[in-house]
Amino acid sequence: MMPKNFRTKLLLAMMLLVISVTVTALLVMEEQVRASYERLFQETSAVQFKSFLSQRETRLDPVREQILNVVRSPRLFALMEESDLEPGDLYRVGLDQLRELLPASQRGEKLSQTAFFVFLNSRGEMILPSSTNTVNASIQGLRPARHFMETIGKFALTNRTQHIGYLAPEVAAGGITLREMVFTPIIHQVSQQALGVLALGFPLPDSSRDGVPSGIWLDGQLYSSSIPGSLRIRLGDEMANQLRKIGPRPQTLGYTVNDAGATFQVYAQMLNMDTAFPPTYQICLFSLAGVKESNSNLRRKMLLFGSAAMMGALALSYLLSLGLSGPIQEVVKGTTEIERGNYTVQLPVRSRDEIGQLAVSFNRMAEGLALKEKYRSVLNMVTDKGVAEELMNGKLALGGELRDISVLFCDIRGFTALTEHMPPTEVIQLLNEHMTVLTRVVYECDGVVDKFVGDLVMAVFGVPKSTGNDASNAARCAQRMIEERHHLNSVSRHSIAIGIGIASGQAVAGCMGSADRLNYTVLGERVNLASRLCSSAKRMEIIVDLTTRERLGNAFKVSALPALTLKGFNQPVPAFQLLPAATTDPHA
Repeated sequence: MMPKNFRTKLLLAMMLLVISVTVTALLVMEEQVRASYERLFQETSAVQFKSFLSQRETRLDPVREQILNVVRSPRLFALMEESDLEPGDLYRVGLDQLRELLPASQRGEKLSQTAFFVFLNSRGEMILPSSTNTVNASIQGLRPARHFMETIGKFALTNRTQHIGYLAPEVAAGGITLREMVFTPIIHQVSQQALGVLALGFPLPDSSRDGVPSGIWLDGQLYSSSIPGSLRIRLGDEMANQLRKIGPRPQTLGYTVNDAGATFQVYAQMLNMDTAFPPTYQICLFSLAGVKESNSNLRRKMLLFGSAAMMGALALSYLLSLGLSGPIQEVVKGTTEIERGNYTVQLPVRSRDEIGQLAVSFNRMAEGLALKEKYRSVLNMVTDKGVAEELMNGKLALGGELRDISVLFCDIRGFTALTEHMPPTEVIQLLNEHMTVLTRVVYECDGVVDKFVGDLVMAVFGVPKSTGNDASNAARCAQRMIEERHHLNSVSRHSIAIGIGIASGQAVAGCMGSADRLNYTVLGERVNLASRLCSSAKRMEIIVDLTTRERLGNAFKVSALPALTLKGFNQPVPAFQLLPAATTDPHA
């Protein structure tokens, strides 16, 4: 039923509304949580980067100043200017000059495997001591990194400034350890000639700070003591992939990495922007487990809130639907009654709100429909249905128009003698029976009953609407009237004979009368002719004029009659007898 459907739709609508609001709010809040964490990660990463640079500056500034004093040593100038330079002498002098820069445990005759220095000549080429030299072991690991060392050395000679960067030479045990490198050009103080480069390397201290896992990425490998081995390898490979996608030497990077079911946010910041060192990045790693946990807690809370809101909305919707479904059900029942033709139905007015106004409007509508139906019923009884419909639609007004029509008059023969001694009630009963049958026949043949005049009925074909074969309809109607009258005579108490006249042509059709009282009818010479032909017709005879005869063609059997002298016509009128449909012999 409609009320149940309405109630269901209302409940569904409220459910969808609550679900939509809950889901939208959840998505917005999750996005805000994600954005908040992202801002926190970025700020923390920026702090880590600034802290790393600050510590590097604090750590290396004294070293850089002392290295500048070393490269200004006259003994170093003298050795570098010799054409037959002995590498061993150069490294022994360098060791004497650099002892104070090394930790106390590394100040022996031989540099350790973790801190080293190396000289490059004026062409940027590495100067390697002989294999028998005591300091040879300190630079064994530099041989695989020779290309980078010499490239950076040439860059330092060209710019004549110190450069700080990172390399990963091999150590004696075959491993690879990240080194913080200081490349200082050796410039003669008098001639300002570039004699070579002194490169000093130190192990890089642990870069992890404040519990944030971090490391240094160089040449496809991540160096970190705070990131587990498998994840460290994964991060190193992913960083290389990101650089291949984005292009060479981006200043900053941000991306996510999945490892062993965990998701991490990675931020990378380049440490050496304007040097010849290989691109080196500080990487900070942030677990997204907290984001997921926050979003999970948020979902649980929103689910509880949404469930409570949905239950409240459903309860409220149910109460509202109860207040609405009753009046709606009454409206449905009322419209059903009106559809069945019961215009007396009235709805109870239970309130003064919109529902009450709906009931009032419905009752007014029902009253209007009842009045209109009453008018229609009365109008149908006093005029033709087709004409009544045109009048109801406002298509007929006072005045007329010239139309091509066929007019039929049907009159009872000997009616006065038949009813002379008959009680009035019986006369009315006889006429009602007779006219009811003839009216039905007219309607079935697409005609319009124009009027009843005593025992005479006037029917018009072609107005207010034409079917295109109005003469044929009139002829068929006349034959049916004869047939129906024969049938009535066989079953009725009184035997009646009728005569019919039909004429076709132009006539004036329209509403005749006054503005207060109208009568839709046809007027003209053709109408008068049909009336005269009807008066001339014998018992059970149908007479048609020449125009009708021509329009019937061969579809109907007709028999020519002598020209008739009719009242109101100066010349004899050609006339034809329309034979019954089953008759082929005119004299049968």
